[in-house]
Amino acid sequence: MIRIFKTGHHANRTPLSYAALAPLFADHIQLVDSPAKADLYLFSHSMDVETAPRLLIDDWRRRRRPVVILSEEPFWDTIWGGRPLDPLIRIETPQGALPVHQLNHCTTDIYHFARIPYYLLTAPRFVESYAGHFRRNAALGASDWRAAFADYARNLTFMFERRPERYHSVEWSEADLSGLCAWRTDLAEACDWESVNRLGQSWQGGQTRFDLKDWHGDKLRQLDRSTQLMGALENTHHPDYITEKIFDAFAIGARPVYYASPGHRVHEFGLPPESWINLHGQSPAEAAETLRAARFGDAFFDAFHDAQVRLAALFTDPALIEAERTRLRTAVLEELQRILESN
Repeated sequence: MIRIFKTGHHANRTPLSYAALAPLFADHIQLVDSPAKADLYLFSHSMDVETAPRLLIDDWRRRRRPVVILSEEPFWDTIWGGRPLDPLIRIETPQGALPVHQLNHCTTDIYHFARIPYYLLTAPRFVESYAGHFRRNAALGASDWRAAFADYARNLTFMFERRPERYHSVEWSEADLSGLCAWRTDLAEACDWESVNRLGQSWQGGQTRFDLKDWHGDKLRQLDRSTQLMGALENTHHPDYITEKIFDAFAIGARPVYYASPGHRVHEFGLPPESWINLHGQSPAEAAETLRAARFGDAFFDAFHDAQVRLAALFTDPALIEAERTRLRTAVLEELQRILESN
């Protein structure tokens, strides 16, 4: 049993924080309420280490237990952490520097999924929604999709935070890691034709998705069968980092717009290249022209039907999902044990 003191403003965003994943670790990890009771101290964001409780730092000085960032979000590791490739870093606090072990997409295999990307395991709503949508979608043939696309109200929809600041354009080419927030914002602004929809608080004002009880279900309901192209662009490019975005696009019956290098693992799903649009290597202006020129012919509708059948098979196989959960548990425990032993 590994005793862990988990703390920080972002503590709800680690593999150890989700109710759906809690049973995986119940017999192996105990979350304790005091640093003095812990075998290690766990954070999920470098900013939380910078503001670590004084009690934790005092306990670290007495016992030198490992300080760990277990981060599921490359966006945080790149923009705030700044050293995403380093397994061990030093972070300054008001009480002095702490040595910190980093477990993220670049320094560990925790997020190197087998079949189901990590983020889709964090809440049952993802797989449950996809199972229903892809069963429905797989039953439609190419001609059905052709008729549906002809009735869609929108040509192109974007739904992500508007982040035009240039500091988002970071890159570590040796890890195939780069920031996409500014790039995708520039793209959305360059797509200036009439039937383009830009959704979200940072574009329109109003309610943030985090105020919604079920933001994912709301997204699927709001956009279902409404747009020909759906921006499914991640905030960060990394081969293992795949969230709900591309699957949401297919689920609502839209052609996904994605950004993936040749080494990106989205290619492992076997989705026909004609069924989605890959903007890798293009400038925002070039990508906008690619989307403006997108056509929907027989090859696309055949490929789109094939993609829906493949995704239905993926998300309706309980054995695959359970195997992925088991793989995640093993990877997390092995990494934590390795750090404890090295300490």
